[in-house]
Amino acid sequence: MFSRIHPFSSIGLLFGLLAPVFILLGKLEVAVVLLSFSYGGGTLEFKKYTSNFQFVLMVVSATCLGIVIDVLHGTGGAMTIVLLLASLATIVRQAFMQQFTYVGLLWVDSGSALLALLLYLWAVPMDAFVWSVWLPPIPIIGAALFLTGAYVQDARYIKRRTRLGYRVQTGKPAPEFELPDENGVPVKLTDFRGKHPVLLIFVRGDWCPGCHMMLRTYERNRLKFMEKGVLVLGIGPDDISVNKDMVQRIGVGFKMLSDDAQTVSGRYGVVYDNPVMAMTIDYAEGIPLPASFLVDIDGMVRYVSRPDRVGEFLDPSLIFSVLDQLPHEARPAWS
Repeated sequence: MFSRIHPFSSIGLLFGLLAPVFILLGKLEVAVVLLSFSYGGGTLEFKKYTSNFQFVLMVVSATCLGIVIDVLHGTGGAMTIVLLLASLATIVRQAFMQQFTYVGLLWVDSGSALLALLLYLWAVPMDAFVWSVWLPPIPIIGAALFLTGAYVQDARYIKRRTRLGYRVQTGKPAPEFELPDENGVPVKLTDFRGKHPVLLIFVRGDWCPGCHMMLRTYERNRLKFMEKGVLVLGIGPDDISVNKDMVQRIGVGFKMLSDDAQTVSGRYGVVYDNPVMAMTIDYAEGIPLPASFLVDIDGMVRYVSRPDRVGEFLDPSLIFSVLDQLPHEARPAWS
């Protein structure tokens, strides 16, 4: 139970709930500080949990912070718009990954972040330095610009790598493998031959917020997969201990396999090079690509997520029509 508590976000929520008390007492500058810390609490766990708790906390606290700054300094609603735009730019791709994917609609969040910066520079008083109007928006805008800039930079390399598709294609045999799950138990793809269709979900790693959203999406659809007799296996580049912590923290019930040498992701062709990201993410063979492959009971690939829309795999309904064409297996896929 306690492993599912979001400590910094919860503390941030408490700071946010305290802010109205100081607003009523006329201590608006204290409210500015509290709301800034409230936003910070959500930001600290944005990558770790990537849940609606962080999304709502960040947008609401940023918007309220803008309102208080506008009232305190008479900036006419500009700071409210600035901080609303910046917070939305930060969370919108992760909150709506199914629509945005990793490579689509890049102008929306990056444009919102840039507009927030320009409006901030226009609205902030230049004749004198006032900390409560100058400083609080800077980390929020800066984080939005950095994150959305990283999306644009990464999308360029993803598109280049996926232009010709993945190495494994529909109608071809799925490459065999043996990998340890989050408990260190070896799992072979051949273990399920003649028993279950298998849905392989390649994730980028625990550092990737979008992968947390994806894993939760499949968890929400677990009953539908059980009805189809499909076994879901996640495959990621992290070691066993990281995978175990991740599945417990975000709450999924299927196995997460450790491909820390990236031999399996290499066979399936879901690795690419990004020299900028490689400076902060140290994996054996490169940066993992998110992708999914549906393997039937005979070991043949029946579905591959679209490489031109990386992130499409977040919608499990895309493969249900394929599942309907496969022989039905009534055996539950989850224990």
